[in-house]
Amino acid sequence: MKTVLRLLTISLLLIITINTNAQESKKLTKKEAKVIGEKADLNFEEKNYMDALDQFTQLYNYKPSDLYYKLMMGICLTYDPAQKEKAIEVIEQVKMTNPEYNLCNFYLAKAYAVNYEFDKAVNLFNMFLTRATVEDAAQKGIASQMIQNCKNAKEILADTIAQNVIENMKYPINSQYSEYVPVISADESVMIFTYRGIKSKGSEKVEQSMGSEVYNEDVFISYKKNGVWTEPVSIGNNINGEEHDAPIALSVDGQTLFLYKTDGGRNDIYVSHLVGKDWSKPKALEGDVNKKGSWEGSCSLSANGKTLYFASDRDGGLGGRDLYKAELQDDGSWGNVQNLGPNVNTIYNDDAPFIHPDNRTFFFSSEGHSSVGGYDIFSCLADGYGGFQEPKNLGYPINTIDDNRYFVLAADGKTGYYSGGGKESIGEQDIFKIVTGKIEKPVLDLLLGKVYYNDVPTGSFMNLINKESGELEGSFKSNVETGKYVMALAPGNYEIEVELETGEIIVDEISLDSIKEYVVLHKDFRIYSDSNLIAQNNDKLQDLLNKELAKEGKTIDTLFTDNIVADIDLKPMDSGTSFVLKGIEYDFDKSTLRPSSKTELDRLVVILKEHKDIKVEISSHTDAKRNVELAKKRFKARGLVYTKEAHDKKSKKYNNSLSQRRANSVTNYLIRKGIPKARLVATGYGEEKPIATNDTEEGRQRNRRTEFKVLETK
Repeated sequence: MKTVLRLLTISLLLIITINTNAQESKKLTKKEAKVIGEKADLNFEEKNYMDALDQFTQLYNYKPSDLYYKLMMGICLTYDPAQKEKAIEVIEQVKMTNPEYNLCNFYLAKAYAVNYEFDKAVNLFNMFLTRATVEDAAQKGIASQMIQNCKNAKEILADTIAQNVIENMKYPINSQYSEYVPVISADESVMIFTYRGIKSKGSEKVEQSMGSEVYNEDVFISYKKNGVWTEPVSIGNNINGEEHDAPIALSVDGQTLFLYKTDGGRNDIYVSHLVGKDWSKPKALEGDVNKKGSWEGSCSLSANGKTLYFASDRDGGLGGRDLYKAELQDDGSWGNVQNLGPNVNTIYNDDAPFIHPDNRTFFFSSEGHSSVGGYDIFSCLADGYGGFQEPKNLGYPINTIDDNRYFVLAADGKTGYYSGGGKESIGEQDIFKIVTGKIEKPVLDLLLGKVYYNDVPTGSFMNLINKESGELEGSFKSNVETGKYVMALAPGNYEIEVELETGEIIVDEISLDSIKEYVVLHKDFRIYSDSNLIAQNNDKLQDLLNKELAKEGKTIDTLFTDNIVADIDLKPMDSGTSFVLKGIEYDFDKSTLRPSSKTELDRLVVILKEHKDIKVEISSHTDAKRNVELAKKRFKARGLVYTKEAHDKKSKKYNNSLSQRRANSVTNYLIRKGIPKARLVATGYGEEKPIATNDTEEGRQRNRRTEFKVLETK
């Protein structure tokens, strides 16, 4: 650009006759004008157009006869959202003074284009191309592209999508400086974005500027409370350093943040994790995503955490920046990098990928395809073969003649956010909100809640398993401080395995095969260390039940009938007497009693009330079947190496925990029916005491049992 400026200056000096008798401003000395001129050229080269505009305006006021100052002022005006219209008038005046200067046609055409006067822009671009020389090669390429953009714009902007409502987020999110690249959690409770301005870290070390370019990019965060976004603050010194730090992607649960950092000359993707309420120090992604000597500066993570979509200008692409995908490897690194191909990538720049939590709708920004100017936002659907269908321009008013990038869409598909400029901006780049109307709504379930241990929020590992295929769909975590988790699930049937660091595990199921639209389900997981806490928790429910029965003049005891007693042979219960409780059933991998089990347990209540002098053990047992393939996937999800010994140890620990919880569920039922807790001992033996082989389904069924044993009599 500096070479272009010099050529421009020389050309103007050669062909422009300066009116030396013109009255010149005396506000600047010649020396001051020289210093300001050098700063103006430098700011323009570094795209700090606001400061360059101020400086070229000073120079023009100092010396109105210098058409170079006037032209540069006009060019800078095309980048000022509030003054774009003035650019046409200023550059037209330069052209009238010097009609033979061909670059005036180019810059005037751009001024018309950014002001939506597309026919005039096309005519001037064509005029420029017919007169262009070898020295105008760079501008020729831009002119040809912008002619096509203008044609696209006339077609796309003519079809305004009124259902899509756009609004500038304004205060407190936007300021006079630049805010861009918004990323959100799937439940839209957190927004993290790039801020570049006077509040950036290290701003005190640079000369204060009206524009953003002199400042470093920093990461800022805002929370939605009662439907309103809080005033953004720096995300903290763990992430924001002395160079550029920009958020580029956030996981569905809002606990994994991907960042672009220029650390020591690198232009790579880093990752940070939310531990409680603090973000960890970012680390560069391991594997093949970051490549030495190339730029990787935007990405998006799939809802299950297995696929990372990213942009790179590495060799071998189809254009400038291309979009790629990488897969999560066993060791936690990213590999098997693949270009998304010509359906998505063009010979121009393609950037800012975003995969929606539904894992089928893909958004990105491109200077190619049917762009109306600069970057436009496009969407496409997964083709079912690992690629994507033909992209579609999201249309006006989302896309304008200005750059529109970094589009993200909330899980419900109702609200999107992106960054752009233009007439509605209050800064150089602003964050805009779109209330969608003509964007296809997703079909998925947002499952969210908290994990508790002894009624205290806790962190946990959460494995999501597809019941039909037995495949591990993804691995997640609940927050170690708040216990919060979020998952985005496509229609289907799943098992959710929740495991604490201490080894306690519970498994539950969720059926979503019938959902036809976006739904939100709230589900908490509660794990207890002993039956006392479970009983205390259940007592609260029992109190509610007693109150409801009292309204009908009933009690728990009146729910028993004489028929139950008549069916039971009340034999003497000596110490050591034992038998298997028939019909005690649980859902797979659960400790919750099925309704059919309660008939047998009601019989047991009658026995215990008749024999008030006995103390008994309720024991639960499991089989020893091993699902090796699923276990390998679970080990992989935790970053562990699978071995048979480790699997056996983990399975035994899990079966002990499951059987103890099942025994607890029986004793808790008996306690609720009026049996004193002191008379009951709940024991889970896991797979330690089989009564049949574990090699057949019949044998395993016999091993899965609940037993009653008299421990002592008074």
